[in-house]
Amino acid sequence: MNRTPMMSRRSLLSLSSSVRSVRSVRVQSSSADEVESEVEEVEEVEQESEETTTSSDDAEAPVMTMADSLVERANEAANGSSTVDETFVAELTAELEQLKFRAESAEKSAVAFEDTLKSTKDQFVRLTADFENFRKRSQAEQEELKTKVRGDALLELLPLIDNFELAKQQLKIETEGEERISQAYDGLYKQMVDLFRGLGLEATPGVGTEFDPEVHEAIMREHSDEFDEGVVSEEFRKGFMFKERLLRPAMVKVAYKEG
Repeated sequence: MNRTPMMSRRSLLSLSSSVRSVRSVRVQSSSADEVESEVEEVEEVEQESEETTTSSDDAEAPVMTMADSLVERANEAANGSSTVDETFVAELTAELEQLKFRAESAEKSAVAFEDTLKSTKDQFVRLTADFENFRKRSQAEQEELKTKVRGDALLELLPLIDNFELAKQQLKIETEGEERISQAYDGLYKQMVDLFRGLGLEATPGVGTEFDPEVHEAIMREHSDEFDEGVVSEEFRKGFMFKERLLRPAMVKVAYKEG
């Protein structure tokens, strides 16, 4: 991209010098010394053009070949060769215009490449942001799925807690042996409760709390002098929550006052 404009400028310098030489010969307004000086200048430019052509890519070879040919004809004109026809100056001018056009095209191509690079970079930034959002969304969905699976598993184990609660209510201690059994039962029950609590299981508010339809299921209403209006006076079955998800509501009795 950057090499083509450079080649065009050097060719323009070379051909511009050649034009000046040809015009000075055609009008025969210069002395012999001036002609020799012009010829030397053209030869120097030609040598620079040839060195540039050697270091250029193969794609630029046709353009430089045409320029070299015109430079050679310019040298012939400067030396007074009779082989230079009347259309040489016009051809040389046309070649200069073509090289200018190629230089402008190369510059436009460079600008277009920069625009494409910027667009690609913006697209990469957008794709990176989309991927980051996708990663966060996938991670949140995975956590939600884990929570649901654990909650469903704990829900299946809730009847075990109910049976322990029911057995404790039915247990009557009359002898020393039954007392030891009760203590062993309490230790086992406490261990089970600690295990479920460690997994994130929490009991809903029970007796003495305000009735909440979000976590309580009222199956009875009873007049009570002990509890205020709308307060849970008795709990028939415990309710449980897991990570802010209600696994099941508590079955309760709600107190009311006669008005």
